[in-house]
Amino acid sequence: MTSPLATPAPWNLVASIYEAEVLPSLRHFAEEALRLAGPASGARIADVACGPGTLTFLAASAGFSVDAIDFSPQMIALLEQGVRERGLKGIQARVGDGQALPYPDGGHGAAFSLFGLMFFPDRARGFAELRRILRPGARAVISSWQSVERSPVITALFGALQESLAPDEGPPSPPPPLLTEEACRVEMAQAFDDVRVCPASTQARFASPAALWEYAQRTVVPVVLPRLRLGEEAWAPIAAKAGSALARRLGTGPVTLDLHAWLTVGVAREPARTRS
Repeated sequence: MTSPLATPAPWNLVASIYEAEVLPSLRHFAEEALRLAGPASGARIADVACGPGTLTFLAASAGFSVDAIDFSPQMIALLEQGVRERGLKGIQARVGDGQALPYPDGGHGAAFSLFGLMFFPDRARGFAELRRILRPGARAVISSWQSVERSPVITALFGALQESLAPDEGPPSPPPPLLTEEACRVEMAQAFDDVRVCPASTQARFASPAALWEYAQRTVVPVVLPRLRLGEEAWAPIAAKAGSALARRLGTGPVTLDLHAWLTVGVAREPARTRS
């Protein structure tokens, strides 16, 4: 069964808030991904599962031409609005499937999927498609979250939510993501050569656990989904209970949310092929 996180619907729901509140936290990872890929000046690159344009805008501002694609129409609408507001050139945005990219073979000088491919129902196809569209020698960079155990605040957040929900009301379980360095290396090596896995981290700060909980209810899809499914009236006592549980875990002072990711880099050195 496909996880709700691998469908456009939840991402459409959080798109506008995601752009305003989450995008700044992801900027560090986009900057690192561009640095690791090192595309030639003026190259055409692909941003797959681009969201509202974190990497797309950075790349276009640096002089790259960008093909940006996402399965969420709302995310693409926000990206196109951002293009108009920023007056950027060289961005071609479209709604589409990262497992069946609408681009020709070997036409891109770099390809990226930041926190997108990790949710694909068929990750092998996602990796193969990135490889297909790259010129020999070009690099792809995939980002995925490290295990939540590395972030005590995230662990506390989901623990508080789980404690407050009935067993059948819990957040959806995504497909097994690329949590470990070895998993990242093995999966990308099915389509790419010279694979490297690089850790990257940043932080987001909140005035209190209450502020973090309000943020999570607006932007964290596994929290947003049960809220929408249950409706506001049923959600209100759950939210109050979870907020109290989070405060018990974290105290009442400022909260620093550690965000740890893997940036996995691969080189398209050989003709695309299927490996056993």
